[in-house]
Amino acid sequence: MSTSRGRTSSPPDDPPSAAPSGSADPPAARCPPPPGGRPHEHPRPRRARLLAAGYIGLVTATALAHEIAGQPEGGRIPLTLATFPGGIALLVLIHLPAPLTRGGPGTEETGFSLLAPLSHGAGALLNVLIVWGVIAFARHFRAESRRSRSR
Repeated sequence: MSTSRGRTSSPPDDPPSAAPSGSADPPAARCPPPPGGRPHEHPRPRRARLLAAGYIGLVTATALAHEIAGQPEGGRIPLTLATFPGGIALLVLIHLPAPLTRGGPGTEETGFSLLAPLSHGAGALLNVLIVWGVIAFARHFRAESRRSRSR
């Protein structure tokens, strides 16, 4: 083991005798690709997908628990805030015009219904799609601005 500035480094995993000394292959070419991924895939997209799926799952599970508990008074506001832009957009675009298409006023059931947890989960999904779109636009804009600067 060698130390460099107070840090210890472990010896390499594969011994030098494992590769022939005259091998033209770089060490990266000998390594197998990681399981379930492409050889040069960066871990950040996987982490972002897990974070998005966790957010959607957490919001949906919380909304389902709120529905099972009998819709207590204090639980509706945090759920609305957790899905703010997407939940409101979903409400305006889908839930409010629904009675107009059915031909009469909407009748809302007071018992257990899976519609509320699903709508909160759909609002969270819409939030994820909004963030994905903003990031994709920012990356595209940055690439285009760099390309136009280099001309």
